[in-house]
Amino acid sequence: MGLSFRNIKKGFFILILMLFASLSAAKTDNPMRQRLADSVVMVYATSKSDNPQAPWSSHTASGSGSGFFLEGGRIITNAHVVENHTFIEVQRDGDSKRYEAVVEAVAHEIDLAILKLKSPKQLADIQPLTLGELPEVHQEVTVYGYPVGGEALSITKGIISRIEHQMYVHSYLIFQAIQVDAAINPGNSGGPALVNDKVVGIVMQSRNGEENIGYMIPVTILKRFLADMEDGRYDGFPELSAQFQNLVSPALRKGYNLTEDQSGVLVSKVCFNTPTDDLLVKGDIITGIDGHKIENNGMVVSSRRHRVDFEHFVQMRQLGEAVELELVRDGKLMNVSIPLTKNLKSSFNFDQDPRYLIYGGFVIIANKKPDDCLTKDEFVQQKDDMQEDEILVSQVLASSSNRGFHDSIYTRLHKINGRPFKTFKHFYQLLNEDKSPVVLLENEGGYQIAIDRKLADAEHDELLKKYRVQKAHSKEVDEWKLELKTSLAKPKDPANEVKIQ
Repeated sequence: MGLSFRNIKKGFFILILMLFASLSAAKTDNPMRQRLADSVVMVYATSKSDNPQAPWSSHTASGSGSGFFLEGGRIITNAHVVENHTFIEVQRDGDSKRYEAVVEAVAHEIDLAILKLKSPKQLADIQPLTLGELPEVHQEVTVYGYPVGGEALSITKGIISRIEHQMYVHSYLIFQAIQVDAAINPGNSGGPALVNDKVVGIVMQSRNGEENIGYMIPVTILKRFLADMEDGRYDGFPELSAQFQNLVSPALRKGYNLTEDQSGVLVSKVCFNTPTDDLLVKGDIITGIDGHKIENNGMVVSSRRHRVDFEHFVQMRQLGEAVELELVRDGKLMNVSIPLTKNLKSSFNFDQDPRYLIYGGFVIIANKKPDDCLTKDEFVQQKDDMQEDEILVSQVLASSSNRGFHDSIYTRLHKINGRPFKTFKHFYQLLNEDKSPVVLLENEGGYQIAIDRKLADAEHDELLKKYRVQKAHSKEVDEWKLELKTSLAKPKDPANEVKIQ
């Protein structure tokens, strides 16, 4: 049947009404959209970049990311945006002026930082964003930021595809993360993701080689960071000082006599000299945490069907608090309360000047080693050789005193003249206190580097000049030199005098 003129007229009238309603909604919505846009800023950061092969020199590089205002004048961005910063500015969309900012706190573990304007009264008209709750999978999010390719604010939409634990590339630690299919590019880092005009995530990273797969730090992690900062000091995230194995294998569950309705994770190792060491035993089956049942794959399923790693409940606690565990030990049900006093540490040394020493043409650098999880037996066996600092040769400045070792780059040092050392300072003391004519540096496999001390001392100044080395050691070595000069007794025989480098 054909449409009557009356029906066509009625349909046209409805269409006009819908159009007016749409225009009216857009008109009332614009102020809100503008307010949200004003709260998102571009973060310009100039950073210092160090070269481990030439630690005495550095160069600066400029980059940009995104950030957004929260209550109290705080600007949230990624830690990697402001890592090793020397100067920071922020700029909002449509404003040609940049405003200087400073870092108030940084949490490299979770790739978050808090900035504040150097002059707090600036941009006082900006209304801060508000924080929402953890979103649902398949929910639509709006991502704000300043990706490369332009200076104007970019707004994209995407769908949340996963919420699970992922590795944070900045720290190589594992935390809860949101996967989204919105376009996320360099420069988006630190920008907010909104649902119903509230922040539910912070853009963090994308997956190399794959389009429209990005990851965000969930608002749960941001809230935990902000709660830590309520006393004005960042303490960090706690860890459960043990190692675990899932119980997906039916044979493994059978080996521990678990019933069909029992599930959890197996304690495979307990770290010695930690609070956990007094309360957990290898072979314990942890079945619950803070009242939540742990599945055999180590996951906890919430009432909203969110799957989180059981250690997420540890990470959400503050240092000094305790976590409640339910476990099975030798067939018996037990409850233990574990005090959380140990920090979860990244293996990277962020925002620190390089620590180094040049001797005999060998550029020797030091990095803080992360704590190893050792059993009591392992600790007793290794305690005399355990290093707190990792010492290695990063480059060899070719000279007469190091012939035959010009290719010994990245040799990790374990002993000096047959003696193990624990710290960089200890290494330096052994180097200067020993009076032997040849210095022997040895790696863990027994490979040795020999330095003729007399020749190395004679060539030292000329070698630095030849390779345009501004300083032969990092700042802390100056303090150690002064300590050694006051503590070393004057040698009776001038021939045995040790030259302090």
